[in-house]
Amino acid sequence: MKDPVQKSLDDELAALSPEVAPSGDLWPAIVVRLQPSVRRLQPMLYAAAAGIAGACAASAVTWAVLHGRAAGPAVLPAVQAAVFEEPRSRSYVAARAELEVSFRERVALLDPATRAKIEASLAVIRHAHEDIRKALASDPASPVLEQLWQSTSRDELDLYDHVVRATQPTMTRT
Repeated sequence: MKDPVQKSLDDELAALSPEVAPSGDLWPAIVVRLQPSVRRLQPMLYAAAAGIAGACAASAVTWAVLHGRAAGPAVLPAVQAAVFEEPRSRSYVAARAELEVSFRERVALLDPATRAKIEASLAVIRHAHEDIRKALASDPASPVLEQLWQSTSRDELDLYDHVVRATQPTMTRT
């Protein structure tokens, strides 16, 4: 036996129109939801996080290398004379100076809290780089120290580059 309530529901469903027109033009709301939102602070946070992470990693490895090494034999005076300095080619010096000028201009545009974090990261990277250079003076044959020294130099340049890129005005399509 069929339930009378079920029959009336079936009748009501059969009476519905198969086409239902939307209440209004929905396209403008869809277009607005499809457009990407502008996020200006997010790239700067990524740049600051990358700089801090790089500086922390370089500092941790430097500390481990400097404090974990057992006292070895005395270094020969001829080997001690090795000096680890930054490259001096004109093109390198000019490119580095240009990047640092751009970095200084862009970092000045940031809010003070972000700027302070980036400057602190840069100080950590530079301090680690100098510590590794000093360690290389006493152990110039160490490939690990050589790689760390080069890595901290790249970390500094990467920090400059990340800040410059993150603060560039966004390009818009026409």
